[in-house]
Amino acid sequence: MKNKIVIYGRLFLGLVVFALAVLAFYQKYPFKIFDIQFVAALQSGIITGALISFVLIGLILVLSFCFGRIYCSVLCPLGIFQEILTILFKPIYRNKTVEIKHYFVSYILACVLFGIFFGGTAVIIRLVDPYSVFGNAISGAGFGIGFAAALSILVFFKKRFFCVNICPVGCILGIISKRALLKMNIEEDKCQKCGLCARICPTGSINLKQQKIDNETCVKCLKCLPTCKHGAIVLSKASKEPAFDLSRRNLIKSCALLLVLRATIKAGMDLSKYVSSKAKSVILPAGAKNVKDFANRCLNCNLCVKNCPMKIIKKATKETPFVHIEYGSNFCKYKCHKCSEVCPSGAIEKISLKIKQKTKIATAVVDEQKCIGCGVCAYECPRQIIIKNEGNPPIIRFDECIGCGACANVCPVQAISMTPAENQIILS
Repeated sequence: MKNKIVIYGRLFLGLVVFALAVLAFYQKYPFKIFDIQFVAALQSGIITGALISFVLIGLILVLSFCFGRIYCSVLCPLGIFQEILTILFKPIYRNKTVEIKHYFVSYILACVLFGIFFGGTAVIIRLVDPYSVFGNAISGAGFGIGFAAALSILVFFKKRFFCVNICPVGCILGIISKRALLKMNIEEDKCQKCGLCARICPTGSINLKQQKIDNETCVKCLKCLPTCKHGAIVLSKASKEPAFDLSRRNLIKSCALLLVLRATIKAGMDLSKYVSSKAKSVILPAGAKNVKDFANRCLNCNLCVKNCPMKIIKKATKETPFVHIEYGSNFCKYKCHKCSEVCPSGAIEKISLKIKQKTKIATAVVDEQKCIGCGVCAYECPRQIIIKNEGNPPIIRFDECIGCGACANVCPVQAISMTPAENQIILS
């Protein structure tokens, strides 16, 4: 009974996190659950140097060292999504054990992804980062929906294979969890090798022949605890810590991984420069600094897209592979800085509303051939920097214009266009 309470409590917390994650994309963000997503917090710390980001990363690592990969089953929305799928597919798994082998290539993949990331660009890691792809999927982006569909098929056949062999965050936390203070263990004198625990394990972490549990791949779903009818599986401190394997083979593997990491950091630097050189000049949300940096930093989670009340922040396209502003039939609300509030990765810096109202993201330009001199734009400018000019084209004080687009939105003849700021600056 006690074990069931533990597992239901863990499942309840996971579902609460998942609900908060979904609500966040529908402008309901009471608790910033995405600020504790590993890659987002790591990037935020690297970009902004914010102490809170490093504290959050530290807490995740400490949590993993104490309890193992509990992050994967409670705090990761993509992990919880896979858990929901395993529950739905449970009738299919009932009479068979899904074996999942942990491949060494997962370490190489993690080195490549994080190497490029530390080299200065997130354009590769965001393709598999659990937070990024979850946001991409829940926001209805094509890539995210395709990823979710492929992941569902993978879960159907191989349960949480993604968490064991593909997820770069899982790889890092797994290495730490391997030496966690509390681990899942099998008490050999009680184990009857009935196989019930192995069948229900979503990561294939239970080895019945050796009567051992691989705590590196175990995501601490705790389902095996109430499943074992003999009480052979326990969450406890290992009676004997395994010694570090200093064999020649493992030393060679470690050195190879370090070489891969070093090489991919260099590749990341080169890729970062390439991405910057190819970035199209577009208008960005206040706090995004400039296109060259933003193109490498945006995780394309689309949280800002879904939370923008004016719906001017658009998803990545083939031409512009990162979120950006398109005014169209609307403008940037002067008394709003929602995008800055919700972005957890530091791609859009967290700035105050006062700073946002002074951040130049573009400049309004008047086409004098189209302008009819009605002066409507002057009345609508929130900063009052457009001067009506008696039937002539208005005078715009360009050094005071922040490029919110309010003037262009009300112009009856579409005589006003917005030119993106090459580098966002804060006006006096």
